Amino acid sequence: MKIGIVQAGSAGVDYHRILKPFSLLDYDITRCEGINSEVFDHNFDVLVFSRLLPIVKQQDFIKELKKRGTYVICDIDDHWILNTAHVAKKAAEYHKRQSIEALMYSDEIWVTHEHLGKEVDRLNQNWHVIPNAIDPDEPQWQPKTDYQNRIGWAGGVTHFQDLMLTDGCYSQSPVIAGYCQGDPEWKRLADNFTAVYVEALDVWNYGHLYEQFDIAIAPLVDNKFNTYKSNLKIIEAGMKGLPIFVQNIHPYIDATKGIFKVNDWREGINTAEQMSVGEIQENGLLLRKYVVDNYNIHDINEKRKERLE
Repeated sequence: MKIGIVQAGSAGVDYHRILKPFSLLDYDITRCEGINSEVFDHNFDVLVFSRLLPIVKQQDFIKELKKRGTYVICDIDDHWILNTAHVAKKAAEYHKRQSIEALMYSDEIWVTHEHLGKEVDRLNQNWHVIPNAIDPDEPQWQPKTDYQNRIGWAGGVTHFQDLMLTDGCYSQSPVIAGYCQGDPEWKRLADNFTAVYVEALDVWNYGHLYEQFDIAIAPLVDNKFNTYKSNLKIIEAGMKGLPIFVQNIHPYIDATKGIFKVNDWREGINTAEQMSVGEIQENGLLLRKYVVDNYNIHDINEKRKERLE
């Protein structure tokens, strides 16, 4: 089987949904950096892309692929309509029509969970759940070996409002990992949120950022868009052997040792700060076992193989 995967960038979504999983599948796979008419010459059996194809006449392009016998799969990991306050709202509005067309005209849609799938159902009823997952054998995702009691968060630039939910809740500055020098959104956060900021790493190494702290947090503003996000923060923290305190809303519905649901962040941070090193390590390693059992990329790739074959 000849499969084309479209890499639209180097962000985490491409790594988790396209690049890493397909690097572990035993097919004839071609990575397309961008998209143009040369794709037709490959005669792919399947073409997989994330969210939308980076081409102006996307609808016509998908129709032509299907006409030539290529099965088209669109993978999405959150909602295509962003919340009003989201930093990428303007860009998302610009691409809104393309995002909807990608969902409507693709043969099949892969989503991270059922809640998102039910929303996709309005546009395309042929959707299937392929959860996010991590490779437990990859060097960047090996568990911590040295524990203290530092609280921290790792992620991208779009979480200003989420992190501000915890502002003023700490007795000592948390670690915020993923900082990009010169980015105006990161500067806005640093100007408003006191923390120890750690520079970002590329997607093949960013798991090491979790080694900068011992207890992870995942605050999330309660709005419609955020409920369609995935539980990736739980998977990342757990794979590194860290316990995590999460907002008590969807998508953080996993329930196991090492996951602490938070309704009030002042109370939540206080509880985290009172944990002993032994409690942190015990909860972190229990969460690691849960994540390896439930979100191991080798197991989740079996779901991909079922859909591809």
